[in-house]
Amino acid sequence: MGNMKANRKFVDGEEAVSAVIGVILMVAITVAIAATVYYYVTTMMPGAEELTPDIIFQKDDTKNVITVMSADPNLLWSNIKVTGDTRGTWPTTTIDAGDTIGVTSEATTISLTWTPTNTLLGTFEFIAG
Repeated sequence: MGNMKANRKFVDGEEAVSAVIGVILMVAITVAIAATVYYYVTTMMPGAEELTPDIIFQKDDTKNVITVMSADPNLLWSNIKVTGDTRGTWPTTTIDAGDTIGVTSEATTISLTWTPTNTLLGTFEFIAG
């Protein structure tokens, strides 16, 4: 019972913030901290912005070429890895509709990979005869 005086020392003549305002301040502080933590965590995730682009290729067996039919804007050829027997060179700038990849022989398989995400864009098989 000797501790009762310790609990009453703020009661006499002291003013305090009301309970409602105190709760509102605590909720506001909690929301601000949660928003800060959310922003920090989402910006730290690697590769969140790297997506596989939309590119449509068409194989032409008569000319032994693969033609770009459409592509997202500002994509670079340097981000595409081409495996297989190809001929000629293609631009190292942006990928545009109408760009072509020539095939060396009639009997080969060409694979196109988007290197930033290591995603296979397509595999094209050219059969002799």
